[in-house]
Amino acid sequence: MKAKEFSRPFIGIKTYAYAVLFHEKSDHSVIIKITNPVLQYSADVAAYQDFHHVFSNIIKILGAGYTVQKLDILALKKFRGKASADYLSQKYNEAFTGREYRDITTYLTITRNVKRTTFFTYDEKDFKNFERNVAKVVDVLQNRNFQPVPLKEKEIISLLNRFVAFNFSDEVYSFNNFSASEESIKIGNRTVKSISLVDIDEINFPATIKPHTDLNLGYSLPVDLMHFLHAIPGTNCIAYNQTIQIPDQRLELAKLAAKRKKHTSMPDPANDLAVADIDRVMTDIARDNQLLVFGHYNIILSAPDQVIDRATNYLESSLFSFGIIPSKQATNQLELFRAAIPGNQEELKHYDKFQTTTDAAICLLFKESLLQDEASEFQILFSDRQGIPVAIDTSDLPIHTQRMNNRNKFVLGPSGTGKSFFMNHMIRQYALQDTDIILVDTGHSYSGLCQYYGGRYITYSEEKPITMNPFRIVREEFNEEKREFLKSLIGLLWKGAAGAVNQIEDSVISSVISAYYEDFYAQQREARYLSFQSFYDFSISKIAEITEKETIEFDLKSYRFILKKFCLAGEYGAILNNEMDSSLFDDRFIVFEIDAIKEHKILFPLTTIIIMDVFLQKMRHKKNRKALIIEEAWKAIASPLMAGYILYVYKTVRKFWGEAVVVTQELDDIIGNAVVKNSIINNSDTICLLDQTKFKDNFSEIANLLALNEVEQNKIFTINNLDNHEGRGRFKEVYIKRGARGEVYGVEVSLHEYLTFTTERKEKEAVALYLQQYPSYQEALDRFVQDFRQSGLKLNDFTNLINRQYHEKVFLPA
Repeated sequence: MKAKEFSRPFIGIKTYAYAVLFHEKSDHSVIIKITNPVLQYSADVAAYQDFHHVFSNIIKILGAGYTVQKLDILALKKFRGKASADYLSQKYNEAFTGREYRDITTYLTITRNVKRTTFFTYDEKDFKNFERNVAKVVDVLQNRNFQPVPLKEKEIISLLNRFVAFNFSDEVYSFNNFSASEESIKIGNRTVKSISLVDIDEINFPATIKPHTDLNLGYSLPVDLMHFLHAIPGTNCIAYNQTIQIPDQRLELAKLAAKRKKHTSMPDPANDLAVADIDRVMTDIARDNQLLVFGHYNIILSAPDQVIDRATNYLESSLFSFGIIPSKQATNQLELFRAAIPGNQEELKHYDKFQTTTDAAICLLFKESLLQDEASEFQILFSDRQGIPVAIDTSDLPIHTQRMNNRNKFVLGPSGTGKSFFMNHMIRQYALQDTDIILVDTGHSYSGLCQYYGGRYITYSEEKPITMNPFRIVREEFNEEKREFLKSLIGLLWKGAAGAVNQIEDSVISSVISAYYEDFYAQQREARYLSFQSFYDFSISKIAEITEKETIEFDLKSYRFILKKFCLAGEYGAILNNEMDSSLFDDRFIVFEIDAIKEHKILFPLTTIIIMDVFLQKMRHKKNRKALIIEEAWKAIASPLMAGYILYVYKTVRKFWGEAVVVTQELDDIIGNAVVKNSIINNSDTICLLDQTKFKDNFSEIANLLALNEVEQNKIFTINNLDNHEGRGRFKEVYIKRGARGEVYGVEVSLHEYLTFTTERKEKEAVALYLQQYPSYQEALDRFVQDFRQSGLKLNDFTNLINRQYHEKVFLPA
């Protein structure tokens, strides 16, 4: 058979207000690249309805004589990570490089259908009206977050070329020979098959249709009607062609009325049903101001020969699940393929279109998009639901766009949900972006990361406690905020974290603090005078003076007895009288490990508040980004006595490019705790939740506390609940709410990062043995991973082997 050239039906492109593609039959089109505004698994019914409303408006703006073609291309691509100078970042990129994923690109083509006559006559008025209508459509799309970008001439040519080659995956592609049959098209070694959704000879369509459907995850999760397009197996490209033609309404209504009259004239059950259907349609048109349109929906699959049948069966089964039986008469494969070319709806035959209302036609449009990298200089990488790295800004962009008012974070995750990995993963990337980090930990969760970055790891011990002199400040630092801190500190020492200071005691302590510094400045004493010891001595006499003068009651005996322990000769004399290690101001990564005192009712809250003040001092002096992360230690100070100070810390960090992060795992710690709600959560615009299945029965309380509406709760319960594990390493998911809304991300890391972050004791010990043998952290990890992979063992068995061999060497008898 003689080969024929695949001719293109266009005569050229000319740029006016927009680049216009001219068809050989005189139709002209503008192609706009858009982003579907509904994120996959957004769980938001309103978002699907908003999409529907936007396209309803677009169709009404354009009116009769226009065709709207929406083309969604889901192309299979391979991830390529960027090179990084940081060792762990490079390992992270290498772990994902080569992983396959679906990329969605969407094009909206607005076509003006020119009336057919023997000769075409250019109508300038009509063309100007076409440009105005396109501009209106672009404005509507822009205002509703579709991010419209009208294509320029070169971009249109590129799109047409890629469509003809049907290759949207490779940067470099070539044209291959076409071989069209009644069943498919052969392009090179690929089979391309068009599946039309509706067979007009026998329309198998649901009686009612919505803009979305529900996915059953133990509860109903709203998803796109065509959500299965994400998961069609074996395909390297899927194109969903959605075409809506807008005819002359008076003409079509007249035809419909004539059709009704015809059916009425011959009464029988079938005709009665037809009349009822027509009546319903005409009622909808009159009541809801709908239009009659012609719709065409065609899904084009591209796959290797051996899997095209599997892909087709999956698609047909998915369509059948909500009442659509696709056309079995799609023997015009080349016609269907050509009609899907942007701007070529002219070639659609009447038998590939069906009449319906705008509402029904729009329901069949694909509405979803995938997470994209956020355009920001501060980017933190997580995984999307496909398992591909996606960059989000957890701190700056949401502030600049007024999505958030502060950078503070609250993290909740039960034990075993991957909370430590999430925090390690995030902190590692903070450290790369000029952030000074202070961590307060109670379980050695960050020892590996601290060692990797060469940070300071300070472990509390009785021999060398963490110390500071909070009273030594310069005159400029003595303000209301500092006075509140010192008042909270004295109250904590005297009453304990769970205690309370009454109004008289509060006023007396505040007066004493002011008098102490007034006396210091008036007497022009040397700076070394300022300490807890001198304050204690001054306060004893000053309190006695105030109580006598004002004739008020104050328990001076208990005050003197309890606070004496913190004087120089007392049990805890060093803690508040010795100077802080000044080198802490220069260290970029500091971990305070205070697990040894987590049960100590005095030292635990005192040390925590000392560290927080160290952070505040550092924050005021350093110009770069700062982060204070407090693990379970925050519970030590979450009391009414400390509420004012916590509030002060949270409000102060915002002013100095800082953020406070509180991490917890126990539900009881936050439910009913007014300090947590008023001082921490209300001042944390970012909420990070790990798997909440454990809390599901009590989640209404959490939702109320964290201001989570039903949409956000539905997102949260998709955590670790999707069928998205194939081809991925082990990972856990996290919900990150920035401002009013959040999304679910994966925390998936390389093996090298896993070994750095692990909290498993056996794994930490095995890694530590390699660190003793090799001069650098990087070399030790490389050798560990190499030996592990060569061993063929599971990681648990390999670490057991390493630890056992080491102990056998150490204890080998002479």
